Amino acid sequence: MYAIEEGLKKINGQEVATFSREILEGNACLQVEAGTTGYRGTCRNAGGRTYISIDCVCGDFCFQPVTDDDGNKVGVVIAACGDDGLNALMKALEFAHAAINDQRCEVDD
Repeated sequence: MYAIEEGLKKINGQEVATFSREILEGNACLQVEAGTTGYRGTCRNAGGRTYISIDCVCGDFCFQPVTDDDGNKVGVVIAACGDDGLNALMKALEFAHAAINDQRCEVDD
């Protein structure tokens, strides 16, 4: 079993409860943190907030921002090498999905 830590992030003035864990797969290690306020409306000011962070502790990963023609950051590219990198990245994304989905469902109940 692995340890899950709780945290808080502030996104545009709203606190978001987050959950994080370390993913260790052979030579690859990622720290993943995710959370959401859940659905709160469609407009930017009153709407929900969501946070995902994936940090490379060790392994052969490449993280790069995607920019538009004006130089604005509009996305992220993540590349992993090796089977350990693939497994670690899959587990990190699965954990982030589960954390956000669980919090979204709590708000719906």
